[in-house]
Amino acid sequence: MTLEQIESKKISEIVREQIEESIKKGEIQPGSKLDSVVQLSEQFQVSRSAVREALSALRAVGIVTIKQGEGTFVNNYDFSSVLDPMKPNRIISKKEMLELFEVRKMMEVGATELAAEKRTSDLLKALKDALFEMKEASIENNVGEAADVAFHIAIAEASQNGLMMDMMNQLSDTLRKTMFESRRVWIFSEKRTLERLYEEHERIYNAIEKQDASQARKAMLEHLSNVEQTLITGLES
Repeated sequence: MTLEQIESKKISEIVREQIEESIKKGEIQPGSKLDSVVQLSEQFQVSRSAVREALSALRAVGIVTIKQGEGTFVNNYDFSSVLDPMKPNRIISKKEMLELFEVRKMMEVGATELAAEKRTSDLLKALKDALFEMKEASIENNVGEAADVAFHIAIAEASQNGLMMDMMNQLSDTLRKTMFESRRVWIFSEKRTLERLYEEHERIYNAIEKQDASQARKAMLEHLSNVEQTLITGLES
């Protein structure tokens, strides 16, 4: 595979698009295991964090499954039935944004509490990996929305509630759009930095790791409220 250098796009987006195109063309078949992050970074001649973010983006919309300790596998996926989440067909309105955060608070605060109670070491590792990708993005000054989506979906998986996982996966396209926008607004906010955003996710992770359900619930609610406030303020300015 070769990487086309397109200045207007993030490197991780280009990697994602080229892997996705190989899957669409049948060059990579459903059920196949992708090369490792190290191998893909060498093939594309990009950083490992860019590859991880690309894989997280593919995972967030269900194109691949990342199995801890085993690798990344291609799913059966109907590309004709969905829009590309990286090319949204419309801007989400303020009203829709507020409604989305109402839903997220109802779903994710409870999911985080469950995750703290029911998480396993393997599911905790998935959260840690997403957190690591977020840290790498903040160091490289990338928006890092793919890792953010992966982190929140990993919480749903850690809750071990099948219905919760299905609902979060159904929301993943919308989450990706809003997380990109909220992170962009967050970066340009004078009082907030990506490091602070990372620290909020780290507090959520630490509470889940300690299996402190009450603290996990509180940390997620504070995080969602902070992001909502920053995003809505940004939309109004």
